[in-house]
Amino acid sequence: MSRAVKQQQSMSVKPFKILKEYQYAHTAISELLHEIDTPDPQLVYLYGPSGCGKTALMTSILPEFIELHPGLSLKLITASEFAAKFAAASTNNRIPEFQRKFRSLDLLILEDIQSLANRVQTQRELLSLLDEIMKQGGRVLISSTNPPGELLHFQKKLVNRFHGGVCALISPLKYQSRLELLTFWANFEQIHIQKKELSSIAHKKAISPRELYALLTQLQTVSHINQEPINSQFVKQYLEGNIETPKTSISKISKAVCREFKTSLQEIRSANRSQQIVIPRQCAMFLSRELTKESLAKIADYFNRKNHSTVIHAYRQIQRDLKKSPGLRQQVSRIKQRLGIYLF
Repeated sequence: MSRAVKQQQSMSVKPFKILKEYQYAHTAISELLHEIDTPDPQLVYLYGPSGCGKTALMTSILPEFIELHPGLSLKLITASEFAAKFAAASTNNRIPEFQRKFRSLDLLILEDIQSLANRVQTQRELLSLLDEIMKQGGRVLISSTNPPGELLHFQKKLVNRFHGGVCALISPLKYQSRLELLTFWANFEQIHIQKKELSSIAHKKAISPRELYALLTQLQTVSHINQEPINSQFVKQYLEGNIETPKTSISKISKAVCREFKTSLQEIRSANRSQQIVIPRQCAMFLSRELTKESLAKIADYFNRKNHSTVIHAYRQIQRDLKKSPGLRQQVSRIKQRLGIYLF
């Protein structure tokens, strides 16, 4: 099995619909990925506000790319993760190995490039990497919240590489597109809600597709917990924040975290200090402190920690990471969504 197929199988892709606001970007990405020979240009730079659907759009086309190009290698990674891997390779004197892994890629998808602001060495490495990938006929897909010309503290040569590709904007969804997307998702998820109620949600405010999806599925969760139908009155009370938030517990939070991170309660309550376990454990501690009234000592005891200072450290660490990691923010939002906790 190719690395590309393994990568795709590990992705969590929710149903996606090509709306009017996505059409140009969708065409640009399709041409980049569907071309059998080396595409021209070889780079697409996708930009728009956080949550506008950049990741969903990119990953929705990947299965077709894998089918058309069996055996090719791809990697989808955030710019923050790329910077962390480069820093680790530099610290451990493993730069050549790092370069071999990335420069051999046939498709690199790098998300949230704006997070590399002021990272001079990482920008230089990325510039060299892009040149090498494209020299070998590879393809590059970049996403950002800003157009290339508004990337502050970036090397001019790197910005020029972005300008040299196709730059595609995804605009915030208008009312009709929000309604169309909500209707599509409600049908897919088999949520029993009338078009009138969907219209009320779509009219609420110009929120992102990610927030719309979270709101809709969260509405279903709260309806199920409260055993109430999703009618006009229920939707109105929910949107106004007048429905009591379902109570949760350390146990429920931990199970939701394990589901999101694909691990087990046994692991996050163990002494395992691997990064794959530390992050979900810290998230569970963070949310337990944020969403319950339990004492720090009780939270620490649940996770088999001797001192409540571990919980304080975890809380502060996740607070810091949430500011710089869009991926982690999405994961925490999905966990809250599963728990029926309001996101607005």
